[in-house]
Amino acid sequence: MSSTESVQQATAAHERATITTEGSEMVITRTFPAPADLVFEAMTNPEHIRKWWGAGHGTMTVCEVDLREGGAWHFAQTAGSSGDEVSFSGHYTTIDRPGHLVHTERFDNIDSPYSLIDTTYTEEAGKTTLRATITYDSPETVQMVLDSGMESGMQSSYDAIDDVVLALAGEAA
Repeated sequence: MSSTESVQQATAAHERATITTEGSEMVITRTFPAPADLVFEAMTNPEHIRKWWGAGHGTMTVCEVDLREGGAWHFAQTAGSSGDEVSFSGHYTTIDRPGHLVHTERFDNIDSPYSLIDTTYTEEAGKTTLRATITYDSPETVQMVLDSGMESGMQSSYDAIDDVVLALAGEAA
């Protein structure tokens, strides 16, 4: 079976990400049906990010990535329901392609404090498990993020990444 066929079979039923919290940390885990390099590419290249960021929840208006340690990123979209622009930004602190990425993130609309996101990409048998540990400034911020409805948007975005890695696997075949 080719890598494209195995990715196609795996994306027929999207996997759900899991979220756990403890104190000021949130841990997100999700397995993608593709090698780590393709998942990393899909999650860091603006050409691909535009296809999954906020999938189905609005129109992406800004997608800037300076993928180097110390480099900045900025994503914004017009929310489909309200027409309001939502903006997120941060900086990359550690890049070890394709297995590890650390960056900061903040919700620009309310000038929120930065969170630190430490993501590992572990590949096994052609699949990649993402584990993102997000450290916020307080347990209250963790609860505020959960209450914001972020899980629905995250699940939609991760499902769209499945489609992006399928396309990338087809190009690589």
